[in-house]
Amino acid sequence: MHHNEPKLGDTVVSLSGHDEGKCFVVTAEVSADFVLIADGKSRTVEKPKLKRKKHLRVVAEGGEISPTNAALKRRIKKFISERSVYAEK
Repeated sequence: MHHNEPKLGDTVVSLSGHDEGKCFVVTAEVSADFVLIADGKSRTVEKPKLKRKKHLRVVAEGGEISPTNAALKRRIKKFISERSVYAEK
């Protein structure tokens, strides 16, 4: 299976941890294994979450991101409304 590496600006879904199933946007690449993610709500741009890349699934390719909480919330809301939300278990 081809694994898509999360890159800056990608919309991702967390695959593990207490935030499992939630959408985030990658706000920074930290190292080969880690990125910072934020959603503008529980995880703000000022306090992003450090997450292993392997625990994230890219659901929408990135592009330009403006690092504001409002912009992240808009992007996630847009993504969720563009596809019917379903639980993957």
